Amino acid sequence: MHRMERTPRIITIIGLVFEGLAGLTTGITALLINFIDKLPGYSASLEDLPADELEALEIMMHFLLVLLIVFAIVFSVMFVFNLILFLKLMTGAFTEKQAKKVYLYQAIWGGLNVLFNSVTGILYLVSGIQGYNGEVDRIETREGI
Repeated sequence: MHRMERTPRIITIIGLVFEGLAGLTTGITALLINFIDKLPGYSASLEDLPADELEALEIMMHFLLVLLIVFAIVFSVMFVFNLILFLKLMTGAFTEKQAKKVYLYQAIWGGLNVLFNSVTGILYLVSGIQGYNGEVDRIETREGI
C-alpha cells in the first residue's frame, strides 16, 4: 500500500478546502443573483433605465445566473469526487501503481483548474507532481540540539 508523504498531504487538504469553498461561494452567488430583485434598493436604482437597457440587463443577469449554476454544479461534483479519491489516497487505500495514477490525475486536474481557481490548481499541481515523482519529505535537523 502507498503512504502519502506529509507535504503533499497538507497541500492536498488545503486544495480540497479551497475547492469546496469555490463551489459553495459560486452557489451562494447564484442564489444572490436569483433573488437580486428582492434586495432593498434594487428596483429604485432601475427606475431611471430605459426599457431596452432594462431588458438587456435582465438577459445578462439570467445568462450569468445559468452560468454560475452550471459552475456551482461542476465545482461541487468535482469536489465530492476529489474528496473521495484524495481521502483514499491519504489513508493508504491504493497500491503504488494506483497512487501514481491518482497523482497524475491530480496534477492534470490542477493544471486545468488553474483556469478557474488558481490557488487550488497550483496546490493540486504541486502535490500531484511531488507524489508522482515519489519525492520524500526530508526533515533535516542540526546535530547537537
